[in-house]
Amino acid sequence: MIYHAIIIGAGVVGCAVARALAARRSAWKILVLEKEPDVAMHTSGRNSGVIHSGFNSAPGSLKARFCVEGSRRLRAYAVEHGVAMQEVGTVVVALDSGDESVLRDLEQRGRENGVPGICLIDRDRLRQIEPHALGVSALHSPAGAIVDSAGIVHALAADARDAGVEFGFFKRVRKISRKNGHFRVSTDTDRHEGVRIINCAGLYSDKIARSLGACRDYAIFPFRGDYFQLSPSRSTLVRSMIYPAPNLKYPFLGIHFTRKVTGEVLAGPNAVLAAGRESYEMTQVHLGETMSMALDPRFWKLVVGREFRTMAWEQIQTTFFKKAFVSRARRIIPDLRAEDFSRGQSGIRAQLVDRSGHLVEDLVIERQDRAIHVLNAVSPGLTCSLPFADHVVDELLKQE
Repeated sequence: MIYHAIIIGAGVVGCAVARALAARRSAWKILVLEKEPDVAMHTSGRNSGVIHSGFNSAPGSLKARFCVEGSRRLRAYAVEHGVAMQEVGTVVVALDSGDESVLRDLEQRGRENGVPGICLIDRDRLRQIEPHALGVSALHSPAGAIVDSAGIVHALAADARDAGVEFGFFKRVRKISRKNGHFRVSTDTDRHEGVRIINCAGLYSDKIARSLGACRDYAIFPFRGDYFQLSPSRSTLVRSMIYPAPNLKYPFLGIHFTRKVTGEVLAGPNAVLAAGRESYEMTQVHLGETMSMALDPRFWKLVVGREFRTMAWEQIQTTFFKKAFVSRARRIIPDLRAEDFSRGQSGIRAQLVDRSGHLVEDLVIERQDRAIHVLNAVSPGLTCSLPFADHVVDELLKQE
């Protein structure tokens, strides 16, 4: 069989693209290849489930373009498909005057991006929303929500299947070649032929792209994020999502508190370079991937920067020393103690880095003849997924 399109990767982006493409081209034969036994086995199933409001994204970026619309559509989609979702709101707290300057910048971004209801609030109003949070003021965004992220991906995959999309699991892509204008995709067990390729392989999307001659300017470096979980008796100290004022030079948001739809409260994540693209534990080391990263000039351009080294040292401390993690978390909620924290989940951020060694913040796709490579769909990738999938399909169909 020759497929009209083969999608590589069954995370939230791959499944959303499959659903969107099937809706636009109902007669097409579409195949999704996934190396794991099910959808959402990596980043899409390991994140905190936040539906972001859209105030962090720089105006004019693709993230800014898709986050607000994506938030609205994803919340509606969760309700329509019975996926657990709660609209709990978000606060970003300022601990001093410097933080307040950052909050004013975020408020301006939010207004330019069209975030509904966003506003600066004083200490008294913060205490009404989050009685245990410390701050001289805060930014409040009532549109912030939480969702069962794996549940969203399963719903998207079910929609795609209902529209005729095939899913092939346990099919790790080993090689892609082109012959007679078609793509031949070899997996661990078989081979498939398709007219078009959509690369949504997440942590390995740069490798897939590079095998086809794309992604010459970028590389993906894995950053592991570790969470702690608050004990059930202390989860009442957090009502919504509480963030510190971020460093806008970096895409990481700092240690924050997030309620989950199951009632638990997560604290984190930190962000530290991982010793492998799927090294979810500190003890997991993939020597080949680590060596490949260390030999990449982009890696050294990244790590020699003074600001990055300062940030990295802080992240290393919170990764290896619980006391340092708790100390940072208590800057926001000082009532917490070390015994309130236990080790929680972890995930890997597929962070794109350019030739200059800069962390790429925006969504990135590369186009080839009848091929689309999704190279950077990091947070808020889940929130952006529905309109971003429409955008990817638009770009693919322009090639017809």
